[in-house]
Amino acid sequence: MLLQLLLITLGWIFNYAHRMVVSPLLPMIKSEFHLTNAQAGLLMTALLLPYAIVQVPAGYLGDRFGRRKLLTLSIFGYSLSSAMLFFASSYWEVLAFRALYGFFSGLYYAPATALIAEAYGRRKGSALGVFMLGPPVGSGIVPFIVVPIALNLGWRYAFPVLGIMSSAVGVLLLSSLRKLEEKRVRARLSIEVGSTNLALANFLSLMAFFGVLTFLVAFLTHGGMGVERASYLFSLLSLVGVVGSLAGGFLYDRLGRRALEVVFIFNAVFIVLLALRPGLVPVLILGLTFYSVGPMVTAFTAETAEKDNLGSVMGFVNMVGFFGATVGPYFTGYLIDRLGYREAFFSIAVLYVLAEVIIKETETRVSRT
Repeated sequence: MLLQLLLITLGWIFNYAHRMVVSPLLPMIKSEFHLTNAQAGLLMTALLLPYAIVQVPAGYLGDRFGRRKLLTLSIFGYSLSSAMLFFASSYWEVLAFRALYGFFSGLYYAPATALIAEAYGRRKGSALGVFMLGPPVGSGIVPFIVVPIALNLGWRYAFPVLGIMSSAVGVLLLSSLRKLEEKRVRARLSIEVGSTNLALANFLSLMAFFGVLTFLVAFLTHGGMGVERASYLFSLLSLVGVVGSLAGGFLYDRLGRRALEVVFIFNAVFIVLLALRPGLVPVLILGLTFYSVGPMVTAFTAETAEKDNLGSVMGFVNMVGFFGATVGPYFTGYLIDRLGYREAFFSIAVLYVLAEVIIKETETRVSRT
C-alpha cells in the first residue's frame, strides 16, 4: 500500500498545485483581462464553491461504486479542465474553466482519505499525515513550475504543462490502484451527530487557516517589515508545515483525539504570539502546529463514521470546512478594516479556541458510543 499512498499523495499535491496556480500568475491574468481585485478574487471563489458542494456526493459515490474509479476520474478530469484555460479568450471563460476544475478536483479528497483510513486502520493518522502534505507542498512548488514558463512563453502555457504533469501521475496511479483490493459495502448516505460537531469545528479551523494565509504578508508589511522578508516568512510557514503535517499524523496515532484539542490551543496561543511579536520564531513554531490540523481532523472524521458511510462522512466534514475557508478571508479582511490587523489576528485565535471546545465535546460523545 506504500506505493499507492505515495501516488495518491502526489495526486493531492498536484490537486493543490492546480488550485493555487492562479496566485503567481495573477498579475499577468489581471493585466490581460483588465480585472479588478474583486474580479480576481472570484477566480478562487469560482472553484471553491463547486469543490465544496461536490464533497458529499463524491464520498457517497466512492463508497458505492468504488473509490479507485473516482480517484482516476478526478485526476484526469482536473488535469484536463485546468489545461483548458489555455484556450480561454475572456474572463468569463476563465471563471467557467476554474469552476469545472473545482468540480473534478472536489471528487478527490473524500474517496482518497476513506481509502487510506480503511487500508491503514490504527496507523491511519501517520498515513494521512503523508497525504496532507498536499497543501504545503503543492502550494510551495507551483511558483517554481509555472512562473518560468509564463515569463518565457506566456501565462496560458503554464496550465497545459501542469496538466500534463498531473496526468502522468494519473497514469501511474491508475496502474497502481488496479493491484489494490477494495472492500465493497452497501453505501449509506448518513451523517452522525459526532460528524456534524466535527464539521463545525473544521469550519472554524479552515476559516482561521485561510484568514491567516490570506493576510499574513499584508500583516507583516503593515508592521514595517519589507515585502521580500515577509514573503520569505510566508514560504517558510509552508516549508515548516511539511514537518507539521507528518508530525500531526504521528501524534494522532499516539495521543488519539486529544491531540487535536492540544493543537487547536497551540494554534491560538502561537497566533497571539505572532500578533504581538511578528518575526521568524513565531512563524516557525506556528508552522509546526498550523499544518498538523489536517491529518488529525481527517483521522478523527474516520472514527466518527462506519464502513458503509465512511466516504460520505469524509466528504461532509470537508465540505463544511471549505465553506469556512470561503468565508474566512472576507471575515478577516472585514475585521482588519474595522479593528486593525492585530485585533483581527486575536479574533482568529478565538476561532481556534471555539473549535477546541467543540472538539472536546465531540470527543466525549464519540467516546461514550
